Amino acid sequence: MQQAFLNVNGVRTNVLTYGRWVEESAKSSEPEDIILIIPGNPGVTGFYKMFMHTLHEKTGHPVWIVGHAGHEIPKNNNVYPIPSLQGNEKLFGLQGQIDHKLDFIEKYVPKNARLHLIGHSIGSYIILNLLKTESIRSRVTNVKLLFPTIEYMAETSNGKFLTTFVKPIVWLIVFLSMVYTILPSILQNLLMFLYMRVVCMPKMHFRTLVRFINPSIMKKVFFLAFEELEQVKERNDAVIKENMDKIKFYYGVSDGWAPPKYCDKLKADLPGVNAEISEFDHAFVLKQSRQPRELHEIKQFLLTARRKDAKSVKIKKNPENTKFKVRCSRFLYTLVITDKEKAEKLKQSLPPGLQ
Repeated sequence: MQQAFLNVNGVRTNVLTYGRWVEESAKSSEPEDIILIIPGNPGVTGFYKMFMHTLHEKTGHPVWIVGHAGHEIPKNNNVYPIPSLQGNEKLFGLQGQIDHKLDFIEKYVPKNARLHLIGHSIGSYIILNLLKTESIRSRVTNVKLLFPTIEYMAETSNGKFLTTFVKPIVWLIVFLSMVYTILPSILQNLLMFLYMRVVCMPKMHFRTLVRFINPSIMKKVFFLAFEELEQVKERNDAVIKENMDKIKFYYGVSDGWAPPKYCDKLKADLPGVNAEISEFDHAFVLKQSRQPRELHEIKQFLLTARRKDAKSVKIKKNPENTKFKVRCSRFLYTLVITDKEKAEKLKQSLPPGLQ
């Protein structure tokens, strides 16, 4: 894994790669396959590490992610500061993020590359807009849009909640994030540990979240979010039709941003479109990026037990790998596997950190 802040569209931006670094030359003059991830909002690269690791491990291709402009701050920000939001709204709004990704691709993706684009949430909307540019479209081999927020975001349940309840208190959230940054690090860590314990978030995101709680970042994240609600309205069917052979859509069965009815409408309006509904969470990278079939079975077991929080799990196993304790929030379930061969298979398929 390699990571650095690069100048993209006038903003120092965090870029993270598995496989060759973006500034390295390809090992061969032959066309190269490159997987590029455009994140959701917040566009923080650290949340996608395990997902990227899994993609690189399974494909062998370089996997790159470019964060959103202003959503991460480098340690030496005092030397080359990231511009503030005030007076630079065009850099950090929705169109600014589209221009930002366009600049990154033009600078770092070889002209003869076979580009595989993966968009998550608002990253899907950004990709559809990138496909309007011929120099980008000609390099794209296929596109995977995960939980795509590509139409009428303000009308979704999460969009209504954000507008009604969150928007009036954004000032308070920004203020609290400022208070958090001036706390002693031991207190910052304690508060973050408690929060992550409550929401069942993997420990690997600890440092990423601590760095994310910053008033400058929060302002830009909310600015982008409210522009999304205002501007993401009618679905761009023209772009989808033109690239239908390349695009696959993945919706979530209980997604508050891209509900299943949007998938149904997409398939009804555009016959032949490749779209499906999965059982993964919209914010899957914050929960678990690699979900083996056996772990999915455990979750299904918990869902049958009518635990609404069963999609966020922590697992503890006994030495024989036959008893798995599955924790969801404050509740603990025990799953006993009598078949030792299946139990060992489950152990091997668990992601790093759960084995």
